[in-house]
Amino acid sequence: MTYALAARSGWVFLAVVWLVGCGDAGGDSDSKGGAAGDTTASETASASEPTGTAPDSDSDSEGDGPTGSGTDGSAGSVSAGSDATSEPGTGGATMGVTDGGGECGNGVLEPGEQCDDGDLDDGDGCESSCLLGHTCGDGKHEVGEACDDGNTEDGDACSADCQVVTPPQVCGNGSVEKPKLCDDGNRGGGDGCEPDCTFTPPECGNGQIEAGEACDDGNLVDGGEFDYCKNDCTKHHPAACGAPVNYAVCDDAIDLADKGDPRDALRAIGVCDLQADDSVVVTAFEFDPAAQPDTWQVARGFGSYAADLDGDPNTPPQRLYAPREGEAFLMLSTGTIAAPDADGVVIEATNSQVEHGANGNSGDDALPSPFKAVDGSNDGAGGTPFVGCDNGVPGGDGDCSDTLQAQWQKTNGKVNDRIYFSFETVVPAATYGFTFDFVFCSSEWPGYVGTVFNDMFFAYQVDPTPDDPNANPPVDAYSGNVAFIPDPNDADQGLPLTITALDSYFDGPGYTKAEPQLWGTGFEGHACSAWFSARGGVQPGAEITVGFFLADMSDANWATVALLDAFRWDCEGCVPSDVDDCGIKPQ
Repeated sequence: MTYALAARSGWVFLAVVWLVGCGDAGGDSDSKGGAAGDTTASETASASEPTGTAPDSDSDSEGDGPTGSGTDGSAGSVSAGSDATSEPGTGGATMGVTDGGGECGNGVLEPGEQCDDGDLDDGDGCESSCLLGHTCGDGKHEVGEACDDGNTEDGDACSADCQVVTPPQVCGNGSVEKPKLCDDGNRGGGDGCEPDCTFTPPECGNGQIEAGEACDDGNLVDGGEFDYCKNDCTKHHPAACGAPVNYAVCDDAIDLADKGDPRDALRAIGVCDLQADDSVVVTAFEFDPAAQPDTWQVARGFGSYAADLDGDPNTPPQRLYAPREGEAFLMLSTGTIAAPDADGVVIEATNSQVEHGANGNSGDDALPSPFKAVDGSNDGAGGTPFVGCDNGVPGGDGDCSDTLQAQWQKTNGKVNDRIYFSFETVVPAATYGFTFDFVFCSSEWPGYVGTVFNDMFFAYQVDPTPDDPNANPPVDAYSGNVAFIPDPNDADQGLPLTITALDSYFDGPGYTKAEPQLWGTGFEGHACSAWFSARGGVQPGAEITVGFFLADMSDANWATVALLDAFRWDCEGCVPSDVDDCGIKPQ
């Protein structure tokens, strides 16, 4: 469905869209036509969904998305010599006669004339019909104009047709509009985005990982046995750490149109399965056997937005959603994904993600191995997140983060359009963690925040290492969700990646509604996160299982997409019980 038609046709058409687009899809018993959709989403759709097919303004309107190309730049303006404003018989060089009997062009203001400047020239403020006119773009604020900034360009203080005054962009409003490079919603400095909405220059040693830094531990120790970050903010690789120093690239020759080898999904995220000294070596692999070919895609880019993301004026603009390592990344969708263009970039039609219904993937509510949506802390009893994981307990390997069960129950465990894959690998010597990067986009936001339509993405690990409280340090191997964020209401708790959990994050480091970063993603009017980095803690030598799962919860309508890339071993690792140490961080 498209809200461009809804905007032109009003409430009658919107009601039809709601019944058709959000009704029962693919045999699902729940739909957004139910109570939640009737109250929250319908109001949002009518008031805040974008219209049209392409943006023509960089402004981030809280109510409107991109407006398309329906305006020709002349609405409300008067053109010189136009038949629409010229009186019959006044197009020649002789003076005309106005309706009131006056002689136009004689320099005398007579009945029936609004003006008479003594000539029959158009475009000089008084038209050849002796009616007042204006010339948009001459810098003069004249009758019939809302503004005139001396040009006929959109995107600045005054629209190209001199009819719309654009408020000056305000740094700190949370919207990235030209000429701003960033806007994190505050006027503070040193936090990645400065008070003038330019990127904060990276400062190595301040304890914050910023653009261009691989690490920043905030100390002056230049790497060592227990210091994994050098003074130039590059990672220190201890001699004992068995993880590769340099990784092979294996996604540069993938045929993007060929879905015959699901292992391309591993290659796309940097898991090359070659040699232990140059890649992550895989001992087992499972890719969702029910996944339809158009619900996953290896791509070299997503969306059309590009900017000076590295702050270097000497380099060309960079695409926002581009590979984090190698030449490609992996896309997963609860809808369908458009075929990449000739450059390997996936470009989706404006606001098209809301048009997706059931995609043919499984709707089995039972989670496949290794995923479990039950609390796993406190030996399976829950209540002590990240501590006392139930590894080794019969029926164990539950979610020791305790982040999934409550969110799962909120959706009644109703799964649709799911897609997943998992692999097993042996952790190298003296290696205590892994990292990967991802993006989470959803057309369910903002209309279904807090409802059962709570699309969910999680990354799961199982580490079978037995607990050893007498070891130094004590061993409490972790199994469970590793893609969680700190709960803003409880610093000791985590939240999984759902539209409800990410609500505040979307408005911060993420991108929403009409922001240009969403152009070409199909999520215009909705939301995508910025790139996040996730970090998990493991035990050296353990044969662990790592899996990724995405599902449309409670119905099969409106798509959610995840991007995945750059899976790497991490010599330092993290402590799961420290929510701010493991989990995810915006990049």
